[in-house]
Amino acid sequence: MSRHVSVPARLRAGRPPLRALGAAVLVVLLAACSSSGGSGGEASSSASSSDAPVSGGTYVHALEADPLGCLDAPQQRFHVALNITRQLADSLVDQDPATGKIVPWLAKSWEISDDAKTFTFHLVDGATFSDGKPVDAAAVKANLDRIVALGAKAIGAGPWIQGYQSTQAVDPSTAVVTFDRPNVQFLQALSGSWFGLISPADTGKSPEELCKGTYAGSGPFTLESYTKDQDAVLLKRTGYDWPSSLAAHQGEAYLDKLQFTFVPEAGVRSGTLTSGQVQSISLVTWQDEEPLEAAGDTLLTARQPGLTESWIPNQQSWLADDEPVRQAIRYAINSQEIVDTVYGPTYRSRTAPLNSTTPGYVDLSSELPYDQAKAAQLLEDDGWKLGADGIRVKDGKRLSLNVIASYTDLELIQQQLKAVGIEYKIRQLDPAAASKATIAGDYDIYAWTMTRADPTVLNALFSSDWTSLGYAKANPSELDDLLATQESTVDPDERAAAAAEVQRYVVEHAWLIPIVDRAWTYGTGPTSHGLRLDGETKLVFYDAWIGR
Repeated sequence: MSRHVSVPARLRAGRPPLRALGAAVLVVLLAACSSSGGSGGEASSSASSSDAPVSGGTYVHALEADPLGCLDAPQQRFHVALNITRQLADSLVDQDPATGKIVPWLAKSWEISDDAKTFTFHLVDGATFSDGKPVDAAAVKANLDRIVALGAKAIGAGPWIQGYQSTQAVDPSTAVVTFDRPNVQFLQALSGSWFGLISPADTGKSPEELCKGTYAGSGPFTLESYTKDQDAVLLKRTGYDWPSSLAAHQGEAYLDKLQFTFVPEAGVRSGTLTSGQVQSISLVTWQDEEPLEAAGDTLLTARQPGLTESWIPNQQSWLADDEPVRQAIRYAINSQEIVDTVYGPTYRSRTAPLNSTTPGYVDLSSELPYDQAKAAQLLEDDGWKLGADGIRVKDGKRLSLNVIASYTDLELIQQQLKAVGIEYKIRQLDPAAASKATIAGDYDIYAWTMTRADPTVLNALFSSDWTSLGYAKANPSELDDLLATQESTVDPDERAAAAAEVQRYVVEHAWLIPIVDRAWTYGTGPTSHGLRLDGETKLVFYDAWIGR
């Protein structure tokens, strides 16, 4: 019998609890926890069984891509890489995907100062890295210091450690982290794979060396090998016994070996699952859902928190001075058609800059309609006249967009924009070329999305004071004050209100054009048990085991 399992509570498809609970979630993010260990309920899991878990065996999971040649989490934004590194390096805290609550992991408790500038962590006893060195306060300091030292290379972790001053190792089990400004989001950020701890013996290695995965992590698996465009093979770590408080068991992982194989073709991935070549797969397309269920496989759907799939205008380009064009682009994009045609029913039509499962989300769907006639009228009133080929022209300039994008909905958006007289020449770049173009500002719009269970993802884009994720290349504006409140206020109601105002502002001025509210579906076969997702929908294999 097939099953389609949705992630519970905060990440559950079809349920929007944060419209009511966003502020409550922000409260628990600031709460100081005082207990350690213990087994929590599974955040989400693959097919379960009444049989007891079985140790041993090789579990194979098919990922949809190679991790861009880098297995160092702070240097990564790509979720494929973070799904691998999540198994290698544990974090100070974890996030319960069912409630949004921050819970103990390598830190058994913590305190946060009233101004959210100082975070004091009390570490669990006995945790070590795979080279035998202790997970102590000095190791915490070495890890945070090395992220800062990475500078612009810390594209994953860097945005969330803005204002970092120092970490003091008060004693081996107590680390005090200090910022020069309030940093409310830091505790939640620590739960992500970006901040997984590696041995201080390795933190001084070059960024290039760390990308090879040649470090000793604190997690339940170690890296045996990584072959680009082929696979990454992980081995169970002997003696591991300090899992997250959300884990379903204590002690070593059940699996002897965990293999991530890279399979770009969606149909091929599904075929490896139905044929039993793998235990689970990532990124099931909606066209493959029914065949997989018919074959007896289980589908696990997660609605990621963070930024929607979005178009972000470059504020240093000509678009910055032509709001009517930005507004016309917003009205011309038919989000529901994109859902129906490209992504399928697990995705949803856009409702806000943030996905509906993100703390601080506010429903702005009434301000994000599809209105082709209004788009055309805005352009007409702005002096853009239709040319003979259907593309508008103003003062001899064609209305043509230079967009950096890598999504699968490009041709449909191209058609939607052309219908109102906007030319969009599809430009897909490899990561190196995209990075070069971004640094040079060679784009009008950057198409982007990011998983992050905190509204501060908008600060990283739009604050003129921040130095990373600068795809908007934001100018100083009145938005900075709202972003500063969102970043710094400890009061959850004030923070939620600021997050709502930030979203309204960027929608009203079309500084961000939401495309769709995204979701991912994973497939698990009948022998897969115990696979779950963390608070930012990364795979967790610690409790996974293979049924016989």
